[in-house]
Amino acid sequence: MSALLPEPALAGDLPDLLALLAACSLPTADLAQRHLADFLVCRDGERIVASVCLERHVTAALLRSLAVATAYRQRGLASRLVDEIVQHAWNRKQREIFLLTTSAAGFFAARGFQPFDRRQVPPELAQCSEFRDLCPASAVCMRRTLANGGTA
Repeated sequence: MSALLPEPALAGDLPDLLALLAACSLPTADLAQRHLADFLVCRDGERIVASVCLERHVTAALLRSLAVATAYRQRGLASRLVDEIVQHAWNRKQREIFLLTTSAAGFFAARGFQPFDRRQVPPELAQCSEFRDLCPASAVCMRRTLANGGTA
């Protein structure tokens, strides 16, 4: 089996990506072809087995759609994708990454994200569909401030 390294999503990946996210019970209603430029995926052959997206806004970014197919869990793919997307954010001059999670707060805390008051997120994030409509009010909001090339 290959190393399953993160790579940019391709133009034809949207149907497979939506299927992976749906299988992992993650929101897909607002995703469209234009979002593919912000996705990283891991493939096993032609099959997408893991994904993450960095939805960029003016002052901050939203980490979303971190998904790993059930048969590929416990292999470090999620951690690898988070590391890559954090570096991706840093390279694009984003200095804060926010996320919403209903089940993975511990995972993200171990990767430098801290709980954050959802009412205090930058306005452009508060207006995005993840915050407005797709994630329940009970979802934990978390933030990571980037420094030192995205490593802290």
